[in-house]
Amino acid sequence: MKLKAFLISVLLASTSLPASEINAETAARGLIARIVPAQAINFVVETIPAVNGQDVFEIEGRAGKIVLRGDNGVAIASALKRYLADFCHADPGWMCGSQMNLPATLPAVPGKIRVVSPYQFRFDYNYCTHGYTFAWWDWPRWERELDDLAMHGVNLALIIEGQEQVWIDALKEFGYTDAEVRQWLVMPSHQPWQFMSNMENYGGPVPESLVERRLELGRKIIARMRELGMEPVQQGYYGIVPSDFQKRFPAAKVHPQGMWGSQKRPDMLDAADPQFAKFAAAFYKSQKKFFGDARFLAADPFHEGGKTNGIDLAACAREMWSPMSNAYPDVTWVFQSWMKNPIQAMLDALDKSKCLVLDLNCDAKENWRLRNQFGGTPWIWGTIRNFGGNNYLSARLAHVAEGPAKALAEAGHSKGFMRGIGGLMEGSDTHPEIWEMLFEQTWRTNAPDFNAWLNDYALRRYGTNDQSARQALQTLFDSAWNAGGDQNSVICGRPSLNPDQVARESTGTTPRYDETKVVAAWKQLLDAARACGASDGYRYDVADIGRQVMADLGTHYHKAIIRAFQAKDAAQLRELSAKMLGLIRDMDELAGTRKEFLLGKWTADAQSWGATPEEKDLCEWNARALLTDWTVPQCWADYANRQWNGLLGEFYLTRWQMWLDALNSAVGKDEKFDPQPIRKKILDWEYAWTHETKTFPTQPSGDTVTIAKKSLAKYSADALNSGLAGARP
Repeated sequence: MKLKAFLISVLLASTSLPASEINAETAARGLIARIVPAQAINFVVETIPAVNGQDVFEIEGRAGKIVLRGDNGVAIASALKRYLADFCHADPGWMCGSQMNLPATLPAVPGKIRVVSPYQFRFDYNYCTHGYTFAWWDWPRWERELDDLAMHGVNLALIIEGQEQVWIDALKEFGYTDAEVRQWLVMPSHQPWQFMSNMENYGGPVPESLVERRLELGRKIIARMRELGMEPVQQGYYGIVPSDFQKRFPAAKVHPQGMWGSQKRPDMLDAADPQFAKFAAAFYKSQKKFFGDARFLAADPFHEGGKTNGIDLAACAREMWSPMSNAYPDVTWVFQSWMKNPIQAMLDALDKSKCLVLDLNCDAKENWRLRNQFGGTPWIWGTIRNFGGNNYLSARLAHVAEGPAKALAEAGHSKGFMRGIGGLMEGSDTHPEIWEMLFEQTWRTNAPDFNAWLNDYALRRYGTNDQSARQALQTLFDSAWNAGGDQNSVICGRPSLNPDQVARESTGTTPRYDETKVVAAWKQLLDAARACGASDGYRYDVADIGRQVMADLGTHYHKAIIRAFQAKDAAQLRELSAKMLGLIRDMDELAGTRKEFLLGKWTADAQSWGATPEEKDLCEWNARALLTDWTVPQCWADYANRQWNGLLGEFYLTRWQMWLDALNSAVGKDEKFDPQPIRKKILDWEYAWTHETKTFPTQPSGDTVTIAKKSLAKYSADALNSGLAGARP
């Protein structure tokens, strides 16, 4: 323990410099050097004042240099991205491919470009993102992420990395040992749901070495954010305690919170109980020690349910607020608008000017309208767009462009309480067009002309004006990109004889768009290979659209398999079974050409967080489980399904092989098929698979375009076969 204390003291002294010691110009120069190292010398960086508290950037030429100005690092980084897009037709990317073929001589800027953001806040991340995407990231990956956030104008983001040590220190003041707290805490892959009061004591115990490394990572993230002019939203305390807290403090008033799926929710300490103020003070003292002051704290009591019987909600809110504001006098309480959260009685008990509500899912339901702007509380227009990190093309791109502008016109400053926009995805590294469209609104007050936007997007993403590539994007815009809600493929779900099978709970597998248009878009994009093939963004799109074509076809193979089985047509069933399994293998091969679609990278990153062989295996088990059975006992199985190399070629393929073998053995027999034995066999195999440590490729292999062309030739006839696919939308 003395060694641990020494290491933490060294850590506190040695991580990144405080933001006060690194000014905006220095931070921006560092970002430019990382993004365009060969051209960094050609950029001049200057700071200018904000405009009535709103961020501003300028771009102009001077003496052969490109001058980028802004009121902070985020604004200057946004100026860089705008220059790269508008003058170099380049795209540094954000997650899903890039195109950075810059001209040898940087283009001049005629006159001066000056843009002021209409939004006070541009927010990023959902709690879930920290599990479904960030759980196993290291500092180099986070460093690039923060550069991307800055270039997209983000100035507010939820950060929970490093919170383990905060809880350990706080609970030690109440007699808990380090080991006891690490047993109660949840591993990084599932940690978000502990902080949302959904689960506890799962997946661990959390290794001591992981706690130390996560603290170091969290401090680096927050320090870099502040250098660039971003504010972290840190964890607030709202009452969760270990299950034995009341045994240790019998006089404390503790409210059991019941179950969340198969998992026990943490108990909640009554905010009016004297122990609450003491615990909150200990929590914030620890958090300040490691992360400094906070201007924003996230706390969602009773998120997704919980029990409020016997709780005075108004008094509860005031009692929770008191230690927050005592610790951080200028703090804002950040809430997620999800289901009935935040409870209006709690908001009404607070100074609403000190609150900020994230309207998470304006794609599906704009709660700010339904709840009268949360009773006059500042709020952010947000979109989740991706649940669980699933892969799919279906989107509402036009709505993401038009929704913020409409809300701004109706409820912006002097008209209402809209204060910004937010990307609130559960999983990132998907939907590049959505996040480009959303965060371009940072510097706009109106929706773009979609034809002009698609022209510009195609040029900077692919690096050339190719008509076939541009037509592919138009075809997607007219179909999948504006089809509505999320979807899955039956390939990623547990097989069944239900033609309306789901993969993730409550998520359909029948596309809401004409799949033949997505096939057409894939062909159009592949026709542009000669012109666009040097672009990494192009190659990502080729893989992603091809993945979707084959995923959609799998849904129709499944329905055809059911028809053949019910018709007792053994020959047809064998043929369709072979097609389904071959399709999954080919999807696995195509996914393997892209770094974004590798299970091996996910599991290797998880292993890297262990200090011993046992710890490495513990991390990998958690990583595998999250994507498959989620927990043991299972809840939310396949919620985080991914069409990834490795998952496709082993997990989903094996599951389908087992199911199809059972169907082929049973077809034509007189007795009624009982699916329960094979379901039990599959479930047992799934549990065993999550504990395996087989390695998968960590680097992509094969040529995306070559493999995509082969797959298009192989599957286009079936994908366009209306008789196989059934009625189309």
